[in-house]
Amino acid sequence: MMDLKGKRTAVVGLGRSGVAAARLLATKGAHVVAVDVKDRESLSEALAVLEPLKVEVLPGGHHPEVLRSTDLVVLSPGVDASLPLWEELKGSGIEVIGELELASRWVQEPIVAVTGTNGKTTTTALIGHLLRSSGKEVFVGGNIGSPLAEYVMEGKAELVVLEVSSFQLETIRSFHPGVAVLLNVSPDHLDRHGTFEGYLRAKARIFANQTSEDWAVLNLDDPQVRRLCEGGLPPRILSLSKAPLDRREGVFSVGEEAIIRLGEREERLSLRHLPLLGTHNLENVLAAVGVGILLGLDPRQVEEDLRRFKPLPHRLELVGRVAGVTFFDDSKATNPLATLRAVEALGEGIVLIAGGQNKGLDLSPLRQLAQRLKGVVAIGEAAEEVLRTFDSTVPSVRAEGMEEAVQRAFEMASAGDVVLLSPACASFDMFRDYRQRGEAFKRAVEGLRADGR
Repeated sequence: MMDLKGKRTAVVGLGRSGVAAARLLATKGAHVVAVDVKDRESLSEALAVLEPLKVEVLPGGHHPEVLRSTDLVVLSPGVDASLPLWEELKGSGIEVIGELELASRWVQEPIVAVTGTNGKTTTTALIGHLLRSSGKEVFVGGNIGSPLAEYVMEGKAELVVLEVSSFQLETIRSFHPGVAVLLNVSPDHLDRHGTFEGYLRAKARIFANQTSEDWAVLNLDDPQVRRLCEGGLPPRILSLSKAPLDRREGVFSVGEEAIIRLGEREERLSLRHLPLLGTHNLENVLAAVGVGILLGLDPRQVEEDLRRFKPLPHRLELVGRVAGVTFFDDSKATNPLATLRAVEALGEGIVLIAGGQNKGLDLSPLRQLAQRLKGVVAIGEAAEEVLRTFDSTVPSVRAEGMEEAVQRAFEMASAGDVVLLSPACASFDMFRDYRQRGEAFKRAVEGLRADGR
C-alpha cells in the first residue's frame, strides 16, 4: 500500500479508468490534478464527479509544466505510454504508472488476470461465472466493466478476476496476479505499439512479477504463446490445447470432452451443449476450466455451470432472422484474426460487413475467406482497403452507414444465408465504440423486420 497523504499527484486522461484513478487518489488524501486533451465541455461528466472531490481538472492538453511539479503521474490506458514526456518525468524522479498498477497496490485478495489478442473478455466473464456459480464472492473488471480502482474504493470480494490489455500492462511495475492467462497473440494495436514485437512484449508483462508459487495458464496452440513458454517463465505452467500434449499438466480437449491433468489427478468433463460458437471459444472454455480447477472448483459443477453461461453481446451474437437470412453481430471483432475465426465458426454462405478504423494492421489475411463468402459490404475509413483485399474474388460493395450496409448485405443474401457484422477494424471512425456499432447493426436488422421483409 502507498501513503499518498499530502502527495502531489496527476492523472492523464479522463475516461472511466482515469476518473476512477483520480477518485482513488483523492480518497487516499493526495492533492490531485487531472489533465486531458479534450475541451472542458467534452469533460462535463468527469467534472461533475471530480470537482466535488477538489480535483483540479485542466482540459486542452497534457500540461507538462504541471506534471513536472508532481510526485506521481497516473496514465489512463488510452494515453500513449511511449511519449517522450513520460521518460522525462521518470528521469526527474517522478513515478509514472497506470491505473491498474495504482489500484493493485491496495488489493489483498488473490488476482486472476487474463490477456490475449482475442477472447479475453469472454474468458474473463466465463471465469467469473464459474466462480460465482460455486458460491464465491468475485469482482470481475479491469479492461471490462469496472476499473480496478473502483473495486478498491467500493468493493469487497474473495477473488479478483481482471481482463488486462496491452495498454494497461505497459505501465505496471508490481502488479502480481497469482494466476495469469495468455490466450493468444496476433498483430493488433500496431498503431500504438509500433511493431508486433513491441505488442508481444507488452502482453508478456502479465508474467513480469510472478514467482514459482504462481500459475501461468497458456494456450500452446498459439505459436507466439508457445514461443514464450519455451523461452522459460518463472511461474508453474498449466497448458491448454485442443489436442493432448504428452503428459504435461493442463487442460486438453478430445472430441466432446475436456481432460484435466493436475499432478497425479486426471478428470474428464463433457463439453457438449456449450452455448458458445466456434473453435476459438473452445480455447476460451479450456482456459476458464483450467483456472477454475486451479482455484479448487469441482469438475462436475464446472461442467454444469458451463452450460448455463450466457454469451456476451457483440461476440458472434445471434440477432435474429429476416426472410430466412440469419444475422450475427460480431462487432467486437476489431482485428483480422477475430473475423477469420467468426467466419470459420459460421461456415459458408456468408455476407460479411467489414471495415472501420484500421489499427495499422494488414487486412490481406481476410482474402482466405473468399470461398466461404457470398458477398462483402465495406464500411468506414478502411472501406477501400477492404474492397482491395477481396478485389474480384468476392462480389463487394461499399456502404456509407450501418443502415445502408445491412440493407445491401440483405440484398446480396438468400434464404439460408448469414449476414455477419465482423469488421476486423476499430469503430472510432463512425461510432463511440464497438458496442454502439453493434447496436446500430441490431437497429438496422430490426428496421428490415419493420419493413415486413
